[in-house]
Amino acid sequence: MKMMLTQDWKEKYSRELENQNPELKVIKALTREKQQTVLQEAEAVLGFTGSMEMDLLAGAPQLIWIQVLSAGVDRIMTSEYADILRQKEVAITNVRGLHRDIIAEHTLALMLSFTRRLPEFYRQQQRRIWKRLPVDYLGDKKIVILGLGAIGKEIARRAGAFNMTVVGVKRSPEEVPGVVEIYFPNQLKEAFQDADFITAVLPLTPETRQMLGEDEFAAMPDKAVFINVGRGRVVKEKALISALQQGKLAGAALDVFQDEPLEATSPFYEMNNVIITPHIAGSFPDYYNRALNIVCENLKRYLNDRELINQVDYSRGY
Repeated sequence: MKMMLTQDWKEKYSRELENQNPELKVIKALTREKQQTVLQEAEAVLGFTGSMEMDLLAGAPQLIWIQVLSAGVDRIMTSEYADILRQKEVAITNVRGLHRDIIAEHTLALMLSFTRRLPEFYRQQQRRIWKRLPVDYLGDKKIVILGLGAIGKEIARRAGAFNMTVVGVKRSPEEVPGVVEIYFPNQLKEAFQDADFITAVLPLTPETRQMLGEDEFAAMPDKAVFINVGRGRVVKEKALISALQQGKLAGAALDVFQDEPLEATSPFYEMNNVIITPHIAGSFPDYYNRALNIVCENLKRYLNDRELINQVDYSRGY
């Protein structure tokens, strides 16, 4: 069995995979030309979607399984080749749940930065200014979480530890521990009422693409801070910029953007009420070690003809 690797990682990770089966060969293919050659025989592909050539995947004669090293698979699912992969019944799996804790921590850090006014104090520090400013706390604040998957649920749990009121928005009405009320996506206006923080942890699908625009930001309270740690393209950025410039939002904390890297000319850079992080909410030092646990489990299942974990649903797009 041949597995094509599109990620340049340490050889020890490839050896760990190969140790599971003497017939497995992991072949690194970092260029389009190399991928074109390897995909003539590869049964499986492993890597981040940004390093995969979509048209070559769709035309690969032996391909059965794609294991993505991230949670997001929208580059595959929104491509023109998604239907071809579906028709060929190529299984797509991700490492969903791997980023749960760290993105929840990042989200709490962003909220605390606003309530404790840390960016403003840091700007004062740089200018050698000692000046007290009124600060706030998270307790009793209301957070609305858009998307209650593994990450959204963990944000809810941690927000509850700060005595926040947690409201969620999701497609199905299942109960989620710590979430006092759940709204459907067509009830955003009701969900946003009296919110202090509105956090998007949404996958990118045809339904969520540009889901948050002029009407949605207008429905948010003026005191609200909008946080996006999900996908940049769920937001109409011009509408968000306008809302911030007109004082219709208290601020924003953004880890993801419509186009990345964010251009130096973006108005977001000039706004003192905006915190920007460069798509690192899910980053941590031992990423590959933890991701490899999921990949190894799926490889065992694949080799033993068992159901794969974290399998992507083509009909839902994630």
